[in-house]
Amino acid sequence: MRSWEFYQVANGLKRLNRWIQVILIFSLILGLNHLGMKHFMRYDLTGNNRFTLSPETRAYLQEIRDPIHIIVTIPENSPRQEEQILYRYIHRLLQEYAYLSRSGGEFLITTEFVDIYKDLSRADFLAREHGLNQINSLLVLSKERRRLVRADELVTFRDRKPEAYKGEATITSAIMEVSQEKSPKLYFLTGHQETDPGDTSPQNGLSQISRELEMRNFTLGKLDLTAVPKVPEDTAILIIADPKGPLLPSEVEKIRTYLFDRAGRMLLWIRPGVESGMEPLLAEWGLYLPDQVVIEPNPQFRESSGTLLIRNFGEHEISQSLIQNQTYVVSGLARPVIPRPPSPADERLHLTALFASSKTSWGESAYRSGGEPVFNEERDFSGPVPIAVVAERKASSQLGIKVPGGRLVLFGSADLFSNQRVMSLGNITTFFNTVNWMLDRDRMLVIPSRPVETYKFTISENQFFQISLLFLAVPACLAFFGLIIYWVRRS
Repeated sequence: MRSWEFYQVANGLKRLNRWIQVILIFSLILGLNHLGMKHFMRYDLTGNNRFTLSPETRAYLQEIRDPIHIIVTIPENSPRQEEQILYRYIHRLLQEYAYLSRSGGEFLITTEFVDIYKDLSRADFLAREHGLNQINSLLVLSKERRRLVRADELVTFRDRKPEAYKGEATITSAIMEVSQEKSPKLYFLTGHQETDPGDTSPQNGLSQISRELEMRNFTLGKLDLTAVPKVPEDTAILIIADPKGPLLPSEVEKIRTYLFDRAGRMLLWIRPGVESGMEPLLAEWGLYLPDQVVIEPNPQFRESSGTLLIRNFGEHEISQSLIQNQTYVVSGLARPVIPRPPSPADERLHLTALFASSKTSWGESAYRSGGEPVFNEERDFSGPVPIAVVAERKASSQLGIKVPGGRLVLFGSADLFSNQRVMSLGNITTFFNTVNWMLDRDRMLVIPSRPVETYKFTISENQFFQISLLFLAVPACLAFFGLIIYWVRRS
């Protein structure tokens, strides 16, 4: 072989060797990136493992089979410190959800943060397609199912300051709800001029609350008890919304069977002056509806227009968040709902006044006369007057274990959840707290809240001056010696 041919072959082999090395390096980089994307570990280095999900949540996430998309409308650059903290907490928490939802290298849970004030086109789409037009909310989507989560379901306040985050329990519960094939069905009773769930009238309509229910993965239906032999088996809650006339005895008997024999759940609100025909059934549940109207003279508990501002709450799971957040409930004309245990006493029955008027109020019996209301000690109930009462029966098994029985919540106001009232924070919170309590959603998960941890570094002005000198001294000395060396070399 000639020398030039030898060198030509050698150079070709060198070039081939370099190309092979480049290809191997790129293959190594791509392989490492692939492994890093599909197989990686995350560690929570925060104090008390603040963002580590509970074992219960981990177990539920392993059962997910369908993709879940979570849309968050908490602004990233909010001027309010509370929203900034909430954004960071939810952002990091959802990262853990996505990480633990990996299946076959794919993430079954994906998240999207939308600033509805800046990304107007996306905000318009979310409002049209999903009805999401609220700030500081989460919308959990899976196929056709969805669940809206409000800010007050993510954080607990005390004295208007964030005290604890309960985002994990709320988000996990929402994921469980949209992962279920069947959604809870709520029936609205018809046949007695009850308010229609699709009524869009601003005064008494229920279209707003119906829309909010559908956004939380509930199925709504109407029920005429004169056309069916019993309350349907798939009834999660029976809602009787402001009946204008009495129910038939046969209808009342079907409701009685549903509540007593099937541990049913019933939510109803009745305006003043209406005879519902359910008075005997309500008496069996320890509830008495006198023909009175609540008179509220305390200006701190009413508006100038006469609207009641209810601030007096009883201790119950439904009212807990209202008490902690110092939120009031808005109501128009209301009637008393008096808890009165039946005779003979039933130890299984538990009654709780959910909220009431002020101490200076009373239940006026002579409200039909049209004159100036005056308290009558013999006929009127003195304040505070209960306006909503919770009745619950707990059945005892042969083993002595308490199992949930029927649940009934009665409101003495017709417009608490109407279109003009329900978007008040206290009203919508009351409604969904009631629904969640009735369905045991408040006890579905045993996941503790996480405390809001804040850190303060308090120093005096003298200490601040000393620290400033200390941090400035080192770079100043380096700059000084640098100038000296530069000057020496120049000279």
